[in-house]
Amino acid sequence: MSSGDRLMAATQTHIYVLRDVIDNLGSYYYKLHDQHLIEISIDTGEATRFWPLRRMRVANLDGNTDIIPGTVTEREGETHDAFAILRGLGAEPMTPRGWLLDDLALSDGALTTTGGGEVIATPFGIRAAGRAQLAILRDVYPPIETEEEYLARETADFYDLYAEGDWLCTMEPEAVLLRRPKDIVRVVKLECEMPDAVNRASFHIFAKDEL
Repeated sequence: MSSGDRLMAATQTHIYVLRDVIDNLGSYYYKLHDQHLIEISIDTGEATRFWPLRRMRVANLDGNTDIIPGTVTEREGETHDAFAILRGLGAEPMTPRGWLLDDLALSDGALTTTGGGEVIATPFGIRAAGRAQLAILRDVYPPIETEEEYLARETADFYDLYAEGDWLCTMEPEAVLLRRPKDIVRVVKLECEMPDAVNRASFHIFAKDEL
């Protein structure tokens, strides 16, 4: 199971990410692949709204041939037009840049400035940030708790945000810079593995410098 966020656009108060939720159904050749547009507050770091965009069933097997990309079947459910939403919100498209991370690093599970200086987010803070952004979809993907639900495989088995064990995180080599009247914000993407849940998720940390 994986959840991956890609930053698409931002306003002065929120960022908007495309979230891919993928469950391979315990197979190399079939998966469920859903996409959502997620709104995240820059001030609180919490996901505040979401819009489902696509619900797909993907087959990566054609006869005896492994194919990528696979054959896509759209599943039922309400969907929205991401670009229409972003236009309505007046959100500006954002482009990540690598040089914005020259002075940041992950050290002992914390996000810090290089050389072990200022702590941007402790290990607990990183996990809390992940929960604040990922948990908005927990109700969309209720846990699969019966054999019948598992065999039906009509919905992804959502990752357990509260599984025991440390998250093993890496920092993506690019970030987005936002300039606001009272601060400059770097939007840093982390990808974390949740060992006890055998899941991966990416989300964003906000590194702020007051003016």
